[in-house]
Amino acid sequence: MTASEALDRLATLAGIEDGWWDFFGAWRPVPAETKRVFLAAMGFAVAGDDDIAASLAELDARPWRRWLEPVAVLEQGAGRDWVELTLPAARDKDLVTWRLQEELGPVHSGQVQVDGLDWAEERWLDGALVKRWRLHLPALPPLGYHRLTVVAADGAEASMVLAVAPARAYVPPAVAAGHRAWGVATQIYALRTPGDWGVGTYKALETLAAGAAKLGAATVGINPLHALFANLPDRFSPYAPSSRRFLNVAYIDVEAIPEFAESREAGRMFASPGFQANLARVRGYPLVDYPEVARLSRPMLDILYRHFRTAHLAEEDERGRAFRAFQAQGGDFARLFCTFEALQENVVAAGGSTYWHQWPEKLRHPHSAAVTAFAEANRERVEFFWWLQFVADEQLGAAQRAGIEAGAGIGLYRDLGVGIAGDGAEAWLEQDNLALGVSVGAPPDPLALKGQDWGLMPFNPIALKEAAYAPFIGVMAANMRHAGALRLDHAMALTRLYWVPPGASADQGAYVRYPTDDLFRLVALESVRNRCLIIGEDLGTVPEGFRERMDSMDLFAYRVMVFEQTDGRFKWPTEFDEKALTTFATHDLPSVRGWWNGADVALRRRLDLYPREDMAEGEALARQADREKLVHTLSEEGLLPEDFPTKGVMTDAQADILAEAAHLYLARVRSRLMMVQIEDVLALDTQMNLPGTTDQHPNWRLRFPVELEVVLADPRLKALARRLADGRGTKR
Repeated sequence: MTASEALDRLATLAGIEDGWWDFFGAWRPVPAETKRVFLAAMGFAVAGDDDIAASLAELDARPWRRWLEPVAVLEQGAGRDWVELTLPAARDKDLVTWRLQEELGPVHSGQVQVDGLDWAEERWLDGALVKRWRLHLPALPPLGYHRLTVVAADGAEASMVLAVAPARAYVPPAVAAGHRAWGVATQIYALRTPGDWGVGTYKALETLAAGAAKLGAATVGINPLHALFANLPDRFSPYAPSSRRFLNVAYIDVEAIPEFAESREAGRMFASPGFQANLARVRGYPLVDYPEVARLSRPMLDILYRHFRTAHLAEEDERGRAFRAFQAQGGDFARLFCTFEALQENVVAAGGSTYWHQWPEKLRHPHSAAVTAFAEANRERVEFFWWLQFVADEQLGAAQRAGIEAGAGIGLYRDLGVGIAGDGAEAWLEQDNLALGVSVGAPPDPLALKGQDWGLMPFNPIALKEAAYAPFIGVMAANMRHAGALRLDHAMALTRLYWVPPGASADQGAYVRYPTDDLFRLVALESVRNRCLIIGEDLGTVPEGFRERMDSMDLFAYRVMVFEQTDGRFKWPTEFDEKALTTFATHDLPSVRGWWNGADVALRRRLDLYPREDMAEGEALARQADREKLVHTLSEEGLLPEDFPTKGVMTDAQADILAEAAHLYLARVRSRLMMVQIEDVLALDTQMNLPGTTDQHPNWRLRFPVELEVVLADPRLKALARRLADGRGTKR
């Protein structure tokens, strides 16, 4: 085997695809150097030909050198009741004992002679024959995570995680077969309430959840709630978080914290003229100013935490005990996350780097002695960040309960981002399971014609399986907490991710495969365990068979009306997917009004986001054609006059008419869930995020021009809710 062939073989085994088709129809082969970069990020030595040969030999032989794989994910009812057991042929006559410890406690065991098992395959390794057998279990344990251990007579043993998953994900009754429902979509930061401190809050979400449910909405969809950078408030993108397993504390409603009403010191600070003046100024901004919000809230939160320690922890009252129980539930991972928060605060305050990879060597790994010593010496500060998570979790839980108690059939619909920032807490915690040094993105497509580099760290697919998928499972479970539905941003990550080498343009990346069968089954398992509907955002470049797999496992698709066209027209209601969520647009697209006016085309042109000027011209012409097609489709359904003007900037009245018509059309499609965005109810010409930009557009900062109570009382929303009641939420 030549050196080039060895590199290609190693890349293939590691999941790196040889090339990809771009949206122009051209095949883009992956160069050898890109493969080397990706393999190095996965932890393989590839500096020279000998290194590559050694890495290939190790990876190829790895599953033959251990008795059991780290994990097996089996599907309940699929007929497979066995796991693979790999042993040297010299142990053919050995008696081995197996022991299965179920997640909830019961233990099962048995004993077998190795050569009495079903033979599967064999190979020579280091001059000795190694055989693979199938160890059958009497029956699969219940759904969940169990541990299987095999012990030989001489005491040698091995163990693995045995995950048993359902064939399908959970689907709530509100959108079960024959039922349809609708919901309201929003960005939390955009919500205005009289008591907010310059940014939307979990308390505002509670008000919206209850109010929307009373109007007939089954769910409220929200942006990702992932923990951002508590010590770096200018890092505010919900899709570039510090950690996806914890909550964004910027959304805490400070005045709703019990300690706020109890603390005299907090009351004095709040009542001071200077504080009130700053608060009034920040509340009035049309955009969220995250650093100013933090300057207001952090000193107050410090005061409230000190009061909490004195009044509740020291007294060990009910609230103090609830906090201790929350800590116990979070375990070591939560403790280390909060340690990171305190560490980063300490390092930044001392003038150090925000990036943990540039911290002193002794602090770069979460399990180092220096990190443990820091946590002990700064226990109260670590617990401050833990208390912030406790408060955020309380307030989010209250929002979910408010919706359900008001009649929502699903409740909150959360959003799981596709990755994490490389300098955040989760990258520090999971550094052994990530592909550090590369980033996740997307190849060129109609939304981002130059491709996208999101700057996010991907899981290392090799390390992920070695860790028995614990990092993936933890992220899934955390984001289903206090939720009835979960959107998987860029759901194709269950099959493959587009990695971008450092310093390369976004169109110079390559796809890396992930263990599809296992990840799909684990999503279904967590969905059932948490009674949470799964919606996969399957837009962009979708691998063959991916959508069919989603459908077969009851993962709902994500259908955006502006993209749902066929044969030169918009799809008719009967042509939409049944197991899907439909919406007119998303946070990455303009509102109905903005789309109609071509505001996004003009903005991308002004910001030079088109590779060629003729593409901008072409998209402007295509948008005009789309307007005409949309009017035709809506008029055919009797929802819009045939002579509805398709040229010129629309008036307020026309914007209201078009938004209502578009949503009533979506109410007729066969998809079981539809969403209504608040910006469309208000007929705003906005776009929350412009893909391919950072600070050129006010991404993640736009606030609604009116308060939430005004939105809930808006005649347009009430009228639409009444109309939706005729075609949604009832059995067809």
